[in-house]
Formats: sequence, structure tokens, C-alpha cells
Amino acid sequence: MTEDAGEGDCCLVENKERLEMDWPSFYIVGAMKSGTSSLYSYLKKHPRVFLPAMKEPHYFLSHLGGPNADGCMSTDENCIGDEPRYRNLYRNAGSFAAVGDASTSYLCDENAARNIHAVRPDAQIIVMLRDPVERAHSHYQMDLQTGKEELPLLQALKNDYSSRRKGWGITHLYVDAGLYAGQIERYVKVFGRERVLVVLTEELKNDPRSTLLKVTRHLGVDPLCFDSAEHSHAYNAYRRPKYPALQRLVVKSKVSRFIPQSLRRSLRYSRLLFDIRKPSMDSESRRYLQDIFAPDIFRLEELLGRKLPELRKSWV
Repeated sequence: MTEDAGEGDCCLVENKERLEMDWPSFYIVGAMKSGTSSLYSYLKKHPRVFLPAMKEPHYFLSHLGGPNADGCMSTDENCIGDEPRYRNLYRNAGSFAAVGDASTSYLCDENAARNIHAVRPDAQIIVMLRDPVERAHSHYQMDLQTGKEELPLLQALKNDYSSRRKGWGITHLYVDAGLYAGQIERYVKVFGRERVLVVLTEELKNDPRSTLLKVTRHLGVDPLCFDSAEHSHAYNAYRRPKYPALQRLVVKSKVSRFIPQSLRRSLRYSRLLFDIRKPSMDSESRRYLQDIFAPDIFRLEELLGRKLPELRKSWV
């Protein structure tokens, strides 16, 4: 600041700095069903990292309240479409070195990267990628369990992919969310290659310590020796209720208030109540997905300058 800057100018500078600091400094942008819940949970334990209790506010989506959204607001309680509510998530984040938003919708949204850049051009971006065939199948199974999908797998994939109007909350995006090359290229063009860190689900699963070290370095915070016990639990893993009525009674009903939290947590992932065996995918659906994803993975490998056999892990 120059010596002849007036008091009013000082206030403008201070207000501008405070405004910029209010926005998160890093964004875990996706992909959905690729381990972002695990990464979010690990990073929340870091004393210098702030992530809000609401993992996915989705604020920077095209049709919500981002800076280029023409004032649109979401009516979905799982999304935040206005700036005051979004900023309120971060009201206690002032003393943290890294402040994040982990909304998996941002990767496949066409405008989210520009919306984020408009308010935080120095943001660090983290992308988690999973074998897109596995990702699509896991996504379908989740929607099937929650009642959002009723069609058989292949029909659901084809209907969703051929929809004319697509988008988060509009269609399922079973296939579209796994077309990573164009999505990552968008973030690289907006933020620069050095600000976009790509992490593979298999890396976090097989070598969590090294992966978390890479992530913390990207965020500019001191690496921590995460306890190995923390890596033994798969967050947001597949599970299908064996006895839906009993599961609702123990986990979701008023009765659950009288069950100790530690017991509720263990029951939530208990093999007594849940079947964790994932249904297999039929060969026709697998071939359909592989034919679509194969050229996209080659394009992604060229973009990143590395081979990605992990993204073909389930292919036969």
C-alpha cells in the first residue's frame, strides 16, 4: 500500500482482503462415488484444515447461487443457493490454514470451475478418479437403494446417457460423470495445471499415508502421520439393508436416540443389518460402458502425461 493512501482506501483494502478470505481456499470437486467422503473425513481430522459439517453445499453449481447463476436459488435442502448461508458454513474457519468445500457436483458441471475462479482464483483443486465403469455401477446401485432408480442397469444407463437435457439433479449422470477428460481439462484451463491435483481412488485405498501426504502438500499444510486405524474404515461404502424395517428402527427411528452413539455407528455398518457384498455387473452393461469410456481415458492419459491402468481395473 502506498504512503498517500487515505483512510477510506485502507478500509477498502481490508474489506477486500477479508472478503477473499471468506471463500474456501480449496475444493474437492469430485468425482462422485470415487472416495471423496473418505478424503473429506481424513482431512477434517487435520488441525490446520477446516471443512464444514455439510460436506457438499453445491453452491457453485450453474443453477444455484454462484456468481454467474443470475441469482437463482435452490429449493433443495441438501444444496445451498444463497451467499449468506454458504458463508455461514465457514463462520468459524478464520484461524485455519486451509479451508475447503467438498462438493462432487463441481467436476461435471460446465460452469462450476469458472464460478469458483470468479471469487477465488488462487484456489487449489483436488479431483478423485475411480474406474469409470465401477463408478457408474456404484452410482446406479446407490440410486437403486434409495429409490431414485427402478430400471434395470443397462436400460437405466442408456436412458440417462441419451437424455437431451442433462445436469446435476436433472439426470443421474451415470455415464456423463465418468467422462473425466473434458471435466479435468476445464479445471486445468481455468486454474492452471499446477493447481489441479488428480488423486486416484486406488491410491487412497492402497497407500493412504503417501496419498494424504501428497494432498497436504498440495494444500500447503504440514503433513500429519495419520493413524493407520483411521484408514481401516471405508466411508460411504456400499451396504444394502438385510432387514429394512429393523434397520429403520435401530438407525433412523426415535428409538435410536436411546442407543449409545458408538453402538449406533457400529450397527450402521454391521453385517448383521447390512449386506456389503456388491452385486455383479452383467457383461452387456460392462461392454456398453467400456466402449464409451475407452477413448476418454486415452484422452485423459494424454492430458495428464501418465498411464492410468487403475481406471481400467475392472475391465475384462
